Amino acid sequence: MLAIGIREFQNLFKSIRSIIIILFIFSVTLGIAKLISNYKEVFSEVGLDGDIYMGGLVLLIIAAGPLFVASLSHSAINQEIHSRTIRFLATKVSREKIVLGKFLGIALYWVVCILVASLLILPFTKGFYFNQFMESLIFILYFVGLAIFLSTLITKPGMTMFLGIILAILLPIIGLWSLGSENLIIDLLSYLTPYYYYYSLGEHIYTYVVLIFPILFVLGSLLLIRKKDF
Repeated sequence: MLAIGIREFQNLFKSIRSIIIILFIFSVTLGIAKLISNYKEVFSEVGLDGDIYMGGLVLLIIAAGPLFVASLSHSAINQEIHSRTIRFLATKVSREKIVLGKFLGIALYWVVCILVASLLILPFTKGFYFNQFMESLIFILYFVGLAIFLSTLITKPGMTMFLGIILAILLPIIGLWSLGSENLIIDLLSYLTPYYYYYSLGEHIYTYVVLIFPILFVLGSLLLIRKKDF
């Protein structure tokens, strides 16, 4: 399982698309930090100092994170099935460990990306803001779990890419729409998105509730992979 996770982690860092996304995150994070530094006195007067820089990183992850994950990891499982390499992997480890290894490798990739982005703005923040770091990571893990689940459920990599992008656009719309909506269906659907727990409840502690979703997505993937024919 660990070997699969390490391989997935390394493969993500080797891809051109991944490198472009990393550079984008780092450059935008630094750009936001430098822009905010020009108005540091204004933010200090209203009680927002170092955390406003991390807020910029969180906003970037929330705005673009779903698309990043869909772009990089939409075919984490079904590409292995499509190319038949999963037959080789399944002779060495169980199917469940393949899924868990993939999830851990992708999760570790995002831990490193968000951690490095947080360290890049350390000269501006003058401290490490753990709550904002965890908010960004938990948000990303929701979509990592969703990508793993869709990739296990759907056999065609192209279809998961399409569906992943659609959901990356649709879920934010539902989540943000629910903030000012009285529509019962929209409100019920919003409970399945991370946006409800991030913005409707107003407390940091509720963001940890979102961790339930990637766990459920992975458990669903474990059940599905057992029934797959390779």
